[in-house]
Amino acid sequence: MPTGRKLTLAGNIGRVLAGKVPSQRAQYGYHYRRDAEIDQRGKTRILNAWWEINEATEDDELVWGSPAWVVNQIFRWIGLEERTQYWVTAKLNKLHEDWPQLFKPLYGERWFPKMVGEIVARESYTGKAYYNKNQRVPNPNKPLGDLTMQIRRTLTRPKPESDRVQFEVPALTTYELWQRANSTLRERGRGRGKQGKKIQALFRARLFCPICGKPMAVMRRRNSRIYYYCRARYSKWLKDPCPYSRFVPATWDNEIWQEICEMLKNDLWIEQQLTVELDRSNDIEKLVRLQEHKINTYQGKIRKVEEGFEGGLYTLEEAKLRKQKSQEAINAAQVEINTLRKQLNASGFTPDGAENLRLELKSLQNRNMTEANFEERLDLVASLGIKIYPSEDLKSRRIKCGVDIRGHQESGEQDGFAKVVYGRPYRSRTCDVLIKSQALCQLPTQENPAYLGVGKSPLAHHSVQ
Repeated sequence: MPTGRKLTLAGNIGRVLAGKVPSQRAQYGYHYRRDAEIDQRGKTRILNAWWEINEATEDDELVWGSPAWVVNQIFRWIGLEERTQYWVTAKLNKLHEDWPQLFKPLYGERWFPKMVGEIVARESYTGKAYYNKNQRVPNPNKPLGDLTMQIRRTLTRPKPESDRVQFEVPALTTYELWQRANSTLRERGRGRGKQGKKIQALFRARLFCPICGKPMAVMRRRNSRIYYYCRARYSKWLKDPCPYSRFVPATWDNEIWQEICEMLKNDLWIEQQLTVELDRSNDIEKLVRLQEHKINTYQGKIRKVEEGFEGGLYTLEEAKLRKQKSQEAINAAQVEINTLRKQLNASGFTPDGAENLRLELKSLQNRNMTEANFEERLDLVASLGIKIYPSEDLKSRRIKCGVDIRGHQESGEQDGFAKVVYGRPYRSRTCDVLIKSQALCQLPTQENPAYLGVGKSPLAHHSVQ
């Protein structure tokens, strides 16, 4: 039997092929209109359906401040004047504050740069709209979780051309201007403002704001000096921007690098880091044994149900239902075991692996780290999992290190911006338990300088002159 979603999809495709627009909410700048009648069975029959510009004069001119006018002006600002998304956002928010009934945002109470990008990306504003254009697919880089439940489809990908259907709508811009606006945003995203060059910063996305806790971005000022700063401070479209206004000089890179070199020369720190890594592996192995015990328990229940059915204790339906519940629990436990073993292969290791890691860290002591080039430093910082937490007055800082030096480590490539994720990614329950247990292992104590900057470590709270 086809599901309700598939029936709706088929019905809307049929409407488009019949010359009507699909039964859905019109995009920003349009209104949905329809002609309908009640048939003999008392059901609504759609005679025609279309989109029209939400506010226009009798001469087909867009009303100033209306959503349709805003869409047209966004393409002019970005396509013709080559303004940035941030400039357009600030402009629209200022106009909306002066005239609250006009310049309404795409959604919410304020304009954001993401909204401007969404409008620019919509080809429907050129007069040609598509239905059944995209689809949701699972993310291959995230765990599937419990396979007995629905697999989450979190990525949007375009469908083949043969699956799409096109319908006509009133145009709010030209196709040439739409292409020009999108080209402007793409070129600027590739580093057009910096001639495609990236600012070399050793702790990009690893230095965190002391107020809001978000990764600090990097900028080069007119005096050619490089600084770290909190982007949330200057994101005026946010309802509550970060109040932290101080700039962290990039000279911290060399100072922190010297501290890391001293850290690697500390034999006691290396031994304690190995202990932490082994404890993580032991926690994973305990969780695996727990799931294996659960599987054995439910397998015993299945055998008892089979014996009870043969003895006449259960009917056929009762036996099937009980076996099905036990089998679902076994499948869920097996999925958790597979997830834990993948984590064990990726982040945990045996005592032999700990010895190999000890040799790798010892080999770093023999290298002249002070003369390493930028790429070598960047790779080592990424493999050590360095994170920097400065104080508000910038007179001290805390360096967190999560050792994970192995061949599978990805290169510490510089990203254009520090990505800030709101909420948390999907994880299974067992993964959450594991993460909590790892957090407990890393709690700062006097005997565990895994957190540099706490306890009695000689590197604790390095003072900045």
